[in-house]
Amino acid sequence: MQEFYAPLFDKINDVSSQAVARFCMPGHSGKADGALYASAPFDLTELDGLDNMLAPAGVIAEAERAAARAYRSLHALFFTAGATSAMHTAIAVAKPKGEIYAVGRLHKSFYGGCALLGARIVQFDDIDAFVASDVYGGTAFFTYVDYFGNVVNDSALVDFCRSREIASVADSAHGAHFAFSRLLPKLTKADVAIYGMHKTMPVYGGGAVLTCNDGGYADEAAYWRQFVHTTSPSYLVMASMDYARALFERDGENFYRDILDARRAFDAADLGVFRTLRNKDFSRLVLIADGFDASGFVAFCAKRGIMAEAAIGDRAVFISTPDNVGKLPLVADAASRYRPHERIVPPPRRKRERRCHDGEIEFVSPEDCEGRVCAADIGLYPPGTPWIMRGDVFTEEDAEFLKANAHMLFGLVNGRVVVVK
Repeated sequence: MQEFYAPLFDKINDVSSQAVARFCMPGHSGKADGALYASAPFDLTELDGLDNMLAPAGVIAEAERAAARAYRSLHALFFTAGATSAMHTAIAVAKPKGEIYAVGRLHKSFYGGCALLGARIVQFDDIDAFVASDVYGGTAFFTYVDYFGNVVNDSALVDFCRSREIASVADSAHGAHFAFSRLLPKLTKADVAIYGMHKTMPVYGGGAVLTCNDGGYADEAAYWRQFVHTTSPSYLVMASMDYARALFERDGENFYRDILDARRAFDAADLGVFRTLRNKDFSRLVLIADGFDASGFVAFCAKRGIMAEAAIGDRAVFISTPDNVGKLPLVADAASRYRPHERIVPPPRRKRERRCHDGEIEFVSPEDCEGRVCAADIGLYPPGTPWIMRGDVFTEEDAEFLKANAHMLFGLVNGRVVVVK
């Protein structure tokens, strides 16, 4: 059996147990007062022996090396401000190295990071279009696993990149658990990968890791992490990352064998109007009510105490973990009882007229955006992938979509649309 090796978790536990009086950050002073602050004793700062995440040389460096081994890479960097901060770090490394290619649509953190860092994007519709191009040098960003558990075959993309001296960066934020069971999809072949551990593992919110196999890239990423990341990283989050990695290395095969068995039983149950998406990540359960708004079902589940991950169009998303898999029959029972009633307003077509989006901005109501130039990427959140991009000219169809879905969209400001003045 795999040894349980969690050096950072163990050190934080030791320091916490030895603390008699805390006169340091955080301001709760480690007092475990009620359920909300039950974890407060482990929420520490850069005390003696606890290392510094932005310049690790001790126990955090040990934990990062353990994470690198788990993710079959040579180097790993921790982030406690989410995969977004890891993405922004990767963009900062890529910007001086040539063109930045977006292969397919990526998460809004990629487009937002490029906007903040002033990085120009060369957009490709998909992998086929990219590998058919004549580009050379630079960095290619792509989504390896999406919000619905669909995983791309990245072999052609990575091979093309290596033949053209292009670095490849995979957004695998939803695939952090892939490293821990042979039943799950394989890890990405990309040079650099970004994993949001908190999305699918027992990690507190914001825990993410960036991995790579190039020492020079790792050094540059560590350099840029100092600019991108908060100077107050959460030790509680890091402790949970280290603990979860060790736990899943030891027990992951058993965890996902149980989840696969439960998923098979779920698929055989009476699901009423729903069908399940046949995705590669069986732990990502996606129920589809063809043509009907899934938010009604998610609300129906919430009233029964069942908390879904998201409603996206006609899809309801549930993330199966070792801690909730035994309750999947509750979801099946809710599905069998639910009767949909609201039809979805479909997203508008992607192809639009484009114009320059530089200059001053202003805010208008969705009813008044037709013909204006979009100044902030817009899409459903979750999953966080922009549908209308900065520079797109809003159509009448776009305006109808915005009015119908304003409560679920990112990119709006207080219900108003950001446009070029």
